[in-house]
Amino acid sequence: MGKSARAGIFSYHAEIQPDILAKSIRGKVTALYLSERSIQKVSFPLNGLVIDGVQVNRRSITTQILDGQLIIPLKAILGKQIIEISYHGIPKRGLVFGPNYVYSVFFTCNWMICDEAPGIKTDFSIDIIVPKKFITVASGDFISKKSEGKKLVRHSWKENRPYSSYIFGFAAGEFKSASSKLGKSELRYLGVMDDKSSLLQKFKDTARMVKFLEQKSGVPLPHSLYTQVLVPGNVAQEMTSFSVLGKDFIDPILTNPQEDWAILHELAHQWWGNLLTCKSWEQVWLNEGITVFMVAAYKEERWGKAAYDKEMEIIKKRYQRAIDANFDVPLTYKGEYPGLQLQRAIVYSKGALFMDALRKEMGEEAFWSGVQKYTRTNVGRSVVSQEFQKAMEWASSKKLQVIFDKWVY
Repeated sequence: MGKSARAGIFSYHAEIQPDILAKSIRGKVTALYLSERSIQKVSFPLNGLVIDGVQVNRRSITTQILDGQLIIPLKAILGKQIIEISYHGIPKRGLVFGPNYVYSVFFTCNWMICDEAPGIKTDFSIDIIVPKKFITVASGDFISKKSEGKKLVRHSWKENRPYSSYIFGFAAGEFKSASSKLGKSELRYLGVMDDKSSLLQKFKDTARMVKFLEQKSGVPLPHSLYTQVLVPGNVAQEMTSFSVLGKDFIDPILTNPQEDWAILHELAHQWWGNLLTCKSWEQVWLNEGITVFMVAAYKEERWGKAAYDKEMEIIKKRYQRAIDANFDVPLTYKGEYPGLQLQRAIVYSKGALFMDALRKEMGEEAFWSGVQKYTRTNVGRSVVSQEFQKAMEWASSKKLQVIFDKWVY
C-alpha cells in the first residue's frame, strides 16, 4: 500500500456498476486518508454525481455540499481514517457509452469520487460489475472475476504502483480480443467492431514501439500487461496500463503504415505522463510535449529522417497558431488559455519543438542520456520542469539556463 508522509488520500478502491441503457453509473468509493489532528474535514468535487451516503470509520455521518464540493467532517486524530462514499448519477463527461460497451476517458472524478490534482499519486483498485458477456480492462493487473447473481459478473483489478487519479480508468464491453507476447509482457488488443486478425494487423508494430520507448527511456514497460482498446470515433486517451483509441485515428494505418502516431503517443504516456506525472497542470508540457516529440523520434527511427522532418513541420504549423494569436507564452504558463486549441499549440507543439531545439543544442548522445537520467530518476514521482532541466544539465555537463528561459520559463 502506498504511503505518504503528509496528510491526504493514499489509496482508493472503487466499486462501480455502469448502466449501458441509462448511460448512468452507481458506485462506492473507499478512500484511505492519512489524517493530522489539525485537519477536521476533507472535500471532493461532485461533478454532478448524487451522494447516497457517507461513512467515516464505518459510521454514517452528516455531510455538507457547498459550491459543488462534498465536505466530509473528520475526527481530529493522527492516523488512518476510512472514508466510504456511495453515489449514483449520469456523468456529464468522463464516460462514453455505446450499445454494448462503456469506457472512461480522462475525467475520472466525473464517474468516481476522487481528488483531481495531478500531483497526488495513490494506490488504486476497482471492481467493475457488468453483464456476463462483457470483457473488461482497468488500471493495473487483473485479479479475479466472480458471479453477481445470474446475469452479472464482478471483475476485480488492482494497480500496484501509486498513480494520479486522472489516469485511472476502465473499459467494458462485448469486445473481440487478440494478444501477442513481448518477452515477459503481454500486449492485448480489444475491439468493438474489429475481429482478431484485424486487431493484430492494425497493432502489429506495437512491440517495436515498446522496444523503442524502453531504449530511449531506460525503463522497462511499466506493466506486464498493456492493452489497447479500439472503439468507434476519434478518441485517443492514455490510462495506467492501457489506452483507448478511436478507429478514425487507427484505421488509416491500413492504407498508410506511417499513420501510426496515435498508437505511439498513447503508449509513450505509459512513461511520460503516467510513470512520471506533472506535479501541477502548468507543468503539463512534461506529459504532452515530450510525448509528441517521442512520436517524431520514433518516426525517424522507423521511417527515416524525412518522416521526422514531416512530423516537425506539422508541429510547427500547430505552434504557429499561438504566434498568430499573439499568445506565445512560456511552457510553464500559469494563466488561463483562451481555448483548447491554443493550449495545445503551447503544451503539445511548443513543448515538442523545445525538445527538438534541446536535442540540437546538446547533441545526440548527451540529449538521450539526459532523457534516460530524467526518466529513471523520477519513476513514480510527480515532477516539475526544474527536475527535467537538472537531468539534461547533468548529461550535457553544462548549464542550460538560457535555452530553458527562452522556452520553458
